[in-house]
Amino acid sequence: MKKSLYIILAGFCTLSGQIEFNVDFTPYVLYYMSVIDINTGESNVPIFLADLQRSSNAPDSVLVDLEYEIIIDSDVLGINNQTLVRIVTTQPLTLTAPIHLSNMDLNLSTTQIFDETGTAVPFRLEIEEKIETGQAEQMFGVIVQTGRLPDGMYTFRVIATPEDGSAIVRENVLNIYNPSNLELLSPGGALADTTVNEVYTSFPVFQWESDLCNIPGGCEYFIRVAEFDPDEFSSIEQAIEATTRLPLDQSMGFESIGFDVLSFQYPAIGAGDLEQGNIYVWQIKKVLPTTVNDEVVLSDIFAFKVKDFSSQDTAGEPTEDTSPTGLALQTLIGDEMSNEFFGPGGAAEGFIFTGNITLNGESVDLSYIQSIISTGIAVVDSLGNETYRPVEILSVEVSQ
Repeated sequence: MKKSLYIILAGFCTLSGQIEFNVDFTPYVLYYMSVIDINTGESNVPIFLADLQRSSNAPDSVLVDLEYEIIIDSDVLGINNQTLVRIVTTQPLTLTAPIHLSNMDLNLSTTQIFDETGTAVPFRLEIEEKIETGQAEQMFGVIVQTGRLPDGMYTFRVIATPEDGSAIVRENVLNIYNPSNLELLSPGGALADTTVNEVYTSFPVFQWESDLCNIPGGCEYFIRVAEFDPDEFSSIEQAIEATTRLPLDQSMGFESIGFDVLSFQYPAIGAGDLEQGNIYVWQIKKVLPTTVNDEVVLSDIFAFKVKDFSSQDTAGEPTEDTSPTGLALQTLIGDEMSNEFFGPGGAAEGFIFTGNITLNGESVDLSYIQSIISTGIAVVDSLGNETYRPVEILSVEVSQ
């Protein structure tokens, strides 16, 4: 069962009698335990950035207490809604000018912080609460296997309380999971199956399945396509590491194709040609932002063959149109209908496409057919309901 990553960004400026407290949480997909020391509160990457300032009607200086807490609810860790660590100020800081701080400032070694004017403000903290030693050891025993937080609900909470007692709470609640699932769907499959894993176009649509990264920007996807020459390579692993058709720039390794996408059509420009009769291999790379470094997930490698339409019939004449328009249209209407019209005995046997295409009487180019191949006729809305495009009359001119 798939899970989702929910992020509540409480980053809005709210007035509380005396102060304004604005907090922005950093949208990571994976949080690594190595960034937080529960004994000192130290962390080496920004989990949140906060701005603290006096309200317009506040006195010239306001005393403010700060608190930072991490709460865990994880069946994997055996922890039920417990505090990992809570860090609090030992005495209120004096707020006269705006102060910018992050979780990296909230540790026991901090003795002062500087406001916008460059004035040093005394700032000391203590660990008010942390997880029990036995639970911590059990938790780290699980975490050390992967180096990151297992699945569960994690709450990162920051509280600012001025001297009037009106606390402002900012939270980032995460349902953390490890979105490493990445499975190729089409075209292709195992190298041994390329006799049946054929595509009828030089511009195939690559499709895969993966958990989406529901954070601002999402996870970035990359693709790599290379030719498999059976005389040169003994495995698809060797072929995928060789010279690529996409990207053309061999120094890139993979071609970026967007964020949180699950399909990609082979481009007509900016990529090497996929030639008829040849076998090609492809792989997808997924990059997940984390609190340490970007994590890379690689898919398996699929192999497919571009159908060779140049085979001769008994009379020695080509049986299929090999033009880009012909290949694209054959992919669109399918093998059965294509053979019915253009195969032996068909109404359009021996005809070839001129390249003139119209839609409802207006001229369109080949890219329109390719877009239909890429997106399909059916449209699925956000609720999962399937609808269909309005009727369109697509006309492709042929000649004999």
